[in-house]
Amino acid sequence: MIAVDLAQREASGKPIRVALVGAGRFGTTVAAQLGQMPGMRLAVVADLRSANALGAWEANGRKDAIEATGVAIAESAVARGRPVYTTDPTIALSAPVDVVIEATGHIEAAIRTALGAFERGKHVVMVTVEADVLAGARLRQLADRAGVVYTLADGDQPAVTYRLYEWARALGYRVVAAGRGTRRYPADNAGLPEEAFARYGYDEELTTRRRFNPQMYNSFRDGSKAQIEMAALANATGLVPDRRGMHEPSAGVRDLPSLFRPKSRGGLLDREGVVDLANVVAPDGESDVVGGQANGVWVVVTSDNPYLQEDLAFYGLPASEDKTHAVMYRPFHLCGTETPLSAAEACLYGRATAAALPRPVADVLTVAKRDLRAGDILDGSGGRLVRGLIERASVARAGGFLPLGLAQGARLKVDVAADQPITYAQIELPEGSAALRVRQEQDASW
Repeated sequence: MIAVDLAQREASGKPIRVALVGAGRFGTTVAAQLGQMPGMRLAVVADLRSANALGAWEANGRKDAIEATGVAIAESAVARGRPVYTTDPTIALSAPVDVVIEATGHIEAAIRTALGAFERGKHVVMVTVEADVLAGARLRQLADRAGVVYTLADGDQPAVTYRLYEWARALGYRVVAAGRGTRRYPADNAGLPEEAFARYGYDEELTTRRRFNPQMYNSFRDGSKAQIEMAALANATGLVPDRRGMHEPSAGVRDLPSLFRPKSRGGLLDREGVVDLANVVAPDGESDVVGGQANGVWVVVTSDNPYLQEDLAFYGLPASEDKTHAVMYRPFHLCGTETPLSAAEACLYGRATAAALPRPVADVLTVAKRDLRAGDILDGSGGRLVRGLIERASVARAGGFLPLGLAQGARLKVDVAADQPITYAQIELPEGSAALRVRQEQDASW
């Protein structure tokens, strides 16, 4: 259906016009993908670095982009079908576009961009999942009030997993667990940004050409990113972490239905309806498990109907030995590549691919990577000082724990030991933050 509707937009000469804010690794892939899609046009690219914005346009197939230093220039150029770049995101938001794809990876910038887009009546596709975990419920509420769509990005794990969850729920299956694969070695928890590329085996040519962000890639490796993504999935579905940090067993796909089921049936879980992770690194900390899917996503489902239980296994889904639980999975996700589909859904149908429910069920705590001292300035997800662990939102709220999304720039007032969560009472937050204000509005709505 979406392909047909986009083809009609192309034929009518009224393509969906897209503003891209943030032209790093993810954003450049979005730009490249938009260059081959009928019915959609990249109109404006905003990045603080002009070279990044021009690089995104080159990936899109255009080398004739003009710089917009004011709104009037952008409006005129977009109206004439000329590609535009700018270092000022507000110019991109004010241009005649239908939807904004936010891909900066920077929480404060992401929230300011979303708020500005809502004010101007633009839909928002939120790639910066850290911002969604911090205040996604409030952002969705503000989008609803503005009559626009706020959505997570297809192609990234939370939205891709959500599609599997939606399939299962629509068919009436109970989702026992939903999650994604990881690759984490024992030493990764304390990993440093400057080590991240070497840990992945990436060479300098690749990381420079594709504009990889070392702190972002370190957040993948120290586990923070997976915790964040599962919190976003939790808040979109109502699934919760079974315990702080989740179980994250070493597991291949065929192990999942037996592991992710209640303890009463021989599994790991104290409850049904959870988010979790499956590590492809074996318990020895060196080799890989058989059938591991580091880039895959999955849902473990069950039914009270024995006929349906039998059919899931009969048709090839990996199942538990007693055939009561099965796993639906996808062995890949395509960051950036599939993101334009969320923009199309928002514009064509007025719907989100996935978005936070009105009341959050999960949060990500800020945890010390090493012994910290009073006066230390925290550096946020993927940094040298802290990492993130998922927790139920009610527990996080009752404990006064600092959300990882507010950690960057916070100053410690006391010493904190390694592996301990940090509380609001232990830090001083910088003033003037839109992220803090929107989070406080969300907390107040409880």
